[in-house]
Amino acid sequence: MSSQETWIESAEFSFPFQDEIRIGESGQGYAMRMALANGLIGLPWVKQALSKTHSAVLDTGDAPFLARWFGASVQLVEFALEGLTRGHREQGFRYAGQLLGRQYFLTRSFPRVCPNCLRELGHCRIAWDIGLTVACVRHRRVLLDRCPSCLRALSWNRPGLDVCSCGFAFEMEDAPARPTSSELFLARMIDQRMDDFEPECSLHSACIADDEAVQALSALLNNLSLDGVMRIVYALATAAMYDSAAGIKRERSSLSKARQTVAIASAFSVKAAHLDSTVLRTRRPTVLVDLLTDVDGSPLASAEDLSFARSMLVWLMTSASRSSWRSKHASFAQRELF
Repeated sequence: MSSQETWIESAEFSFPFQDEIRIGESGQGYAMRMALANGLIGLPWVKQALSKTHSAVLDTGDAPFLARWFGASVQLVEFALEGLTRGHREQGFRYAGQLLGRQYFLTRSFPRVCPNCLRELGHCRIAWDIGLTVACVRHRRVLLDRCPSCLRALSWNRPGLDVCSCGFAFEMEDAPARPTSSELFLARMIDQRMDDFEPECSLHSACIADDEAVQALSALLNNLSLDGVMRIVYALATAAMYDSAAGIKRERSSLSKARQTVAIASAFSVKAAHLDSTVLRTRRPTVLVDLLTDVDGSPLASAEDLSFARSMLVWLMTSASRSSWRSKHASFAQRELF
């Protein structure tokens, strides 16, 4: 064992600059902030000390070390890091106090930031780790996922919270585009389920009143858990892809793909809210079916999640031949839908 490993693993060892993890702060962002404050090389040093690869993400198993090194509560650090439910990923996982059922509901390997928030708050928000958070409601801007200078994707291994790996410092005016009403609305829905939600950052009522898609999303999602919100938005987007006569080319980057998902789901939500007929142009909509049927029997599902998932499933089933649908679950003929 090297001398470095010996003092790192010492039960008494801690770094000189100590701070508690902040309300609404990302767990990885906390480790990055504290490593930099102590003169270390950001997350790369932390990962090396934890015997993790350069591309690995931190999880609840790392919380005791981070808490000891940097002076935080183990429970609060665990809260801000991913933890598996009952030790099995297929059982779902817990993140930011929320139970989630799909790994792609998070975007922990592809960071997004709001430069304005970084300057004002001094930390990375945990809400930015949620896959469908593409905008900042506080500053009404699309999040940044690429450096405006080198155009490369941002990395958790960058040398500063607001600095790219190329050395470019993000400016508050750096913004790829203006967010849509649907993007702002969904960001607010996610914010409402976070510890650092600020009611004064709510959307203006005019934003909802003047936008049919936002009205539809509001009617569909308002009473759901975060897991329910994510499932229904992804289900709407998937159904819209099946419903489209012309193929929709999927975006490649994490943020662009998420923005496309929100846009497609928003447009299709109007049809769902009106219970309009739809034609699913596929014989095996497995992804769509599993997103909805997984809610049954799931420890993650609230009563509202279950009720809405069943209602949406029934609506979609009336648009396609039941015999052509496939799922990893029991056949629909054997399922109680009401």
